[in-house]
Amino acid sequence: MTASVIHLSRWREWAHSKLTFVAAAALLLVSSGTSALRLLAMVGTVALWAAFGYGLNDVADREHDERAGKQKLAKSTPVSVWAPFLVLTAGGSLGVSFLWAADAAAPALVTAGLALATAYSVPPLRLKERAAAGLVAGAAAQWSVPVLAASAVELGSLTRAATWSPAVLGLAIGIRWMAIHQLQDTVFDRRAGVRTYAFARDDAAQVALAAFAAELILLPAALALTWPRSRPAVVALVLWILLSALMRHRRGSVRARLTSYDDTPLAGYYFLVLPVTLALSRPLSSTGSFVLPAVLLILGSPYVVRLARYLFDVPTSHQLVKEGPDR
Repeated sequence: MTASVIHLSRWREWAHSKLTFVAAAALLLVSSGTSALRLLAMVGTVALWAAFGYGLNDVADREHDERAGKQKLAKSTPVSVWAPFLVLTAGGSLGVSFLWAADAAAPALVTAGLALATAYSVPPLRLKERAAAGLVAGAAAQWSVPVLAASAVELGSLTRAATWSPAVLGLAIGIRWMAIHQLQDTVFDRRAGVRTYAFARDDAAQVALAAFAAELILLPAALALTWPRSRPAVVALVLWILLSALMRHRRGSVRARLTSYDDTPLAGYYFLVLPVTLALSRPLSSTGSFVLPAVLLILGSPYVVRLARYLFDVPTSHQLVKEGPDR
């Protein structure tokens, strides 16, 4: 049963990316006086929220996955396991939010995010199969609304322009990730008859490129609007750009990398460098202050491995596919 619950949460698909990005956004938005323990509780809320969304999507897709030949554990997971899982993750996410929320805004946003995740996966709305609405709904539920909820650690956060800039950035990142995911799942979706955006149209790669272009505007805007709290993030971004330029010949073109998870542009910055840098730059006034950067470093550890691989000139996955024999 434990294995079923772990697999149903699909934690590997959000813990290293969405969770760390939302934590980074929270660190940009809240004052240094906010305790690390409250921020860790916020991270716990988003983790349960993500587990609910991904688990519900797998449960809703069981028949489609079977037709497509996907090996998803949800197909064989009984209702006596997945139903309590969904109730506990949704209820836990909402319940934990009351521990750190400054007012009713955060619980309300968590509720809205859970509802949006449900509308994305479950009929009759099933936004997943409603073309561009599916891309936007998935991105908002996983990336944008959690940022807004996390900002509500402090009173009145939703009235500030600075709060909305990382949320809009998250929406652009989420649309890029959704497009990549749908591109990689196109074959399975066609077998199963799941009419995602990439199934119905042939420009999902262009959508990913456009979303990335928007990020190149939205990221500096978010850092500018959160200045001077973003000062360490700006320094880290400059260093990241310089490092990326030095490794450019090892990593292939941006266009090729935009359809890959392993080496998609700015991933290492968003999900490792940004959150860990911001966590380390906070005043170390309690035990929790040491725990927060450690947790974010552990969550971002896959990007540490990838960075080391690039530095030692080990080929990336898209290079192996390009340079290897035809399959």
